[in-house]
Amino acid sequence: MTKELIVRTGPQEYECREGVLSTLPKRLEERFVKNILIVHGAVSWQKARPYLEALYKTDFSISEVAFSGECSYEEVDRIVRLASQNDCDAIIGVGGGKIMDAVKYAAAKAGCILSVMIPTLASNCAPWTPLSVMYTEEGVFIRYDFLQQQASLLLLEPRLIIDSPKDFFVAGLADTLAKWYESDEILSLPENAQQPMLMMARQAASICRQSILDHAELAIASLEAGEVTEAFVKLTEVITSISGMVGGIGVAFARTTIAHEIHDAITNFPESHHFLHGHKVAYGIMVQLAYEKKWAEIDNLIPFYEHLDIPKSLSDLHLDRLDAEDIMEIARLSTKPEAPVHGLPYEVTAVLMAEAIQALDKYMANLPKL
Repeated sequence: MTKELIVRTGPQEYECREGVLSTLPKRLEERFVKNILIVHGAVSWQKARPYLEALYKTDFSISEVAFSGECSYEEVDRIVRLASQNDCDAIIGVGGGKIMDAVKYAAAKAGCILSVMIPTLASNCAPWTPLSVMYTEEGVFIRYDFLQQQASLLLLEPRLIIDSPKDFFVAGLADTLAKWYESDEILSLPENAQQPMLMMARQAASICRQSILDHAELAIASLEAGEVTEAFVKLTEVITSISGMVGGIGVAFARTTIAHEIHDAITNFPESHHFLHGHKVAYGIMVQLAYEKKWAEIDNLIPFYEHLDIPKSLSDLHLDRLDAEDIMEIARLSTKPEAPVHGLPYEVTAVLMAEAIQALDKYMANLPKL
C-alpha cells in the first residue's frame, strides 16, 4: 500500500437528541471551561439563542462575535485574536459549515482551546471532521487544511435543525451522496477491500447513499411540516456524522475525488457563488459518472435530482454561458497534479475531464421534457 492510512476520527464527544443543548453547561464544567467565545451567524443566532438559556444562567464569562461569512485565513486569525483577548478556554461555533470550519481552525491555532460545535443546519460534515475548507474572502476555494485537534464536543438538536431552510438540508443530502460515488472505485479495489479501516469507510459510504435514496423524501416532508421524525433525525445524523466517518476513517482513500474537485473549480466563476456547496458537489457527482461513462447510474439518479431540484448540468448552475476555454479551465483546475482525483484507479486528465463535462451537458440537454 503506497498511501499512509492515518485515521482522523470525529469529535471527542457527540450526542444527537431533543433537549441536548440544555446539557451544555454541565459538559463545559466537566472540561474546566470558564471563559467562552461564541461565533455565530445572523439568522442562525436568532434561531439558536433560545436553546442556550441554560448556558446564560451560569457564571461562565461569555463573549459573542458575528461570523464574517467566509472561512478565510483572515477570519480565523480574527477569531484567534478575540479568543486571546478574552482569555477563552473554549470557542463555540453556532451556525453552518463555514462557521464550524473557522472555529475548529481557530481553536487549534490558538492552542489549548476547545472547540464546541452547535450546528443549526444539516448541510455537510464540517462539524464532525478535523479539517477546514479554506476560501478567500471573496468565496473562492483555496485548499483543505487538516487539523491536529478534533472538536471537543458536537451537539445536534433536531428541533433547531428542522427550523432551517430546506435548500440547506437538500444540499447536505447531495454533499453526502457524493461520499459513495467519490470513494467506491478506490475502496472496492482488491488491495483495499480487506483492509479493516477501509472496510468501515466503505460501509459508512454505503450507509450514506442508501439512507438518502430510501429516506430523503420523507425527511424533506418532515422538515417542510416542521415535524421531527425518525427519518429526519436519521438523515441529519447521516449528513453530519456518518459522512464524516467516510473520510475520517478512509482518509486519502475515501475523502474526495472528482465531485468535490469540480465544486472547487467552479467556485472560480462568480455565477456559482449563490449555489450552496452541496448543490455544486451534486453536479460534480454527475461529471464523475460521465467521466466513468456510467450513464445507467446517471439515469437512476436523474429522478432523484429532479425531485429535489438539484443541479445536474452547467445550465442548472447558471453557467451555460461558459465556452470551451472556460470548460477547459474547470478541467485543468480539477485535475491539477496535487488533486486527489489522481488517486482513482484510472487515468484522469484535463482533456478527458473537459470531454466528460461537455458530454454530460449534451446528455442533459437531450433528456425528454416532462
